[in-house]
Amino acid sequence: MPDIKQVLNEEIRRLARKELKNSLAPLVNQLNDQKRLVAELKKEIAQLKKALPKEEITAGDTVDNGTDENIGKLRLSASGIVKIRKKLGLTQGKFADLLGVSGHTVSLWEVGKVSPRANVKSAICALRTIGKKEFKQRLAALDSKSENQ
Repeated sequence: MPDIKQVLNEEIRRLARKELKNSLAPLVNQLNDQKRLVAELKKEIAQLKKALPKEEITAGDTVDNGTDENIGKLRLSASGIVKIRKKLGLTQGKFADLLGVSGHTVSLWEVGKVSPRANVKSAICALRTIGKKEFKQRLAALDSKSENQ
């Protein structure tokens, strides 16, 4: 004959597991719904990121590039200047000519020893949004101006 103590313990465990499963079922369903919602939101975020224009936006860029009073608030790091220059395929000298500064000044910006002044900062920020074709047109216009003078 089986031990009554063991039989009772097994029956109590079985009933406890059954009760626990029944009480947790709604929570498990809610958790699965939340996981599906998170997956859908991640997909939507990925689609929205793809739809954004290809600009280099830093976390501190909350101001419009065109307003004069906010130009000083634009954040432009040394690595950001290097990225813009390399994206356009320019040497430091050509980049300096485009902005109307010396090549040494661009070198100091990229090292991080000096930061650009407000008027040059706005010009650099404007270069963020242009593509290579538009940039080549501007550079050609700049070269033709310098040849005419």
